[in-house]
Amino acid sequence: MPGINIHDHQEAMQEDSHSYNSLRILSHTGKGYIGQCNCCTHFNFAYGNVLFVFTEDGLRGFQSILYDQYHLHDLDEALPNGKTHLLPSPIPNFMLSFDDTELEEIRTMFQEALLVLEVDKIFSFKK
Repeated sequence: MPGINIHDHQEAMQEDSHSYNSLRILSHTGKGYIGQCNCCTHFNFAYGNVLFVFTEDGLRGFQSILYDQYHLHDLDEALPNGKTHLLPSPIPNFMLSFDDTELEEIRTMFQEALLVLEVDKIFSFKK
């Protein structure tokens, strides 16, 4: 997946001034959030029991994957847990699975977060 560099973020996390709780929340739902780290240039996407750390380019790249039928596979028949969408990862035999509601909720979170970043850019140009 584009932009994921957990090693860089782990190094940053080892610094005393860095914390997983030191985030500017850009979008959130009952199941997750997208937050911008106050200490570095990384973004956290947490949903359910997963946490991804992205650069801004990685955040945008992941959002595009959420709409790309080449990467996101729609299943003809739901899995036993009711999930109907699979997103393979670069790790062999590891995939994320979503139902329709979860996928739409995640897409909305990314749209909201990226909109906030665009507004930030607009206001930073006016200074």
